Amino acid sequence: MKLTIIPVDGIVNEDGKAYIGLNLSSCAIPADVHALQWQDTAGWIEYNTPIPNEPITELPAWANCCMTKWTEANTPVPPSAAQNKTTAVSKLQTTDWTIIPDVGDPTKSNPYLSNVQDFVTYRNAVRQYAINPVTGTINWPTLPQEVWTTV
Repeated sequence: MKLTIIPVDGIVNEDGKAYIGLNLSSCAIPADVHALQWQDTAGWIEYNTPIPNEPITELPAWANCCMTKWTEANTPVPPSAAQNKTTAVSKLQTTDWTIIPDVGDPTKSNPYLSNVQDFVTYRNAVRQYAINPVTGTINWPTLPQEVWTTV
């Protein structure tokens, strides 16, 4: 693992993925630390005073706290109920055309959408989240493929 911590900027970079502006105030980082550099099993602490860099072979507790802050920032926040409702409404809007009566009627359209019922089933499943939105990741139903048939 490659790790860089620059407390004054709230930067924690782990294996090339950096977060900037993290609140590291609860990590009890000594005030004279400018940065920590770590590669796999060893590293050093850089100071913002005349103290020379300090080689280290284990991460200090404050660095582990910074890594926890990085992990928290790297953890996706599940969608809110409002976000899921917005997604559901958008999914419904993109398939509104499938419920126009002419689209699935072979006497009025040629070609016609022959799997209208697949879209009805899909829309009913999605509509449940538009009416009763929930917080969290939703396993959305799969949008059916259009099947057009010529008379």
